[in-house]
Amino acid sequence: MLQLIKEIALRLGLGLILAVLLLLFTSIVSTAFYNHSKKIHLVLILFIMALIIYALGDIAIDILNI
Repeated sequence: MLQLIKEIALRLGLGLILAVLLLLFTSIVSTAFYNHSKKIHLVLILFIMALIIYALGDIAIDILNI
């Protein structure tokens, strides 16, 4: 059980780090391509939703295996 909590905490921590890097990347790209900011934000929202679904599925697989 402790190993499961440790893995979930590690994945959440890495997810937070990736989220901050994605925010930095978004701000840089949105500044560079100001005219296309709506398209950039739409693509990034879809990407974030895909990552969340993947992470929840991965955590569910780990829980079901243990």
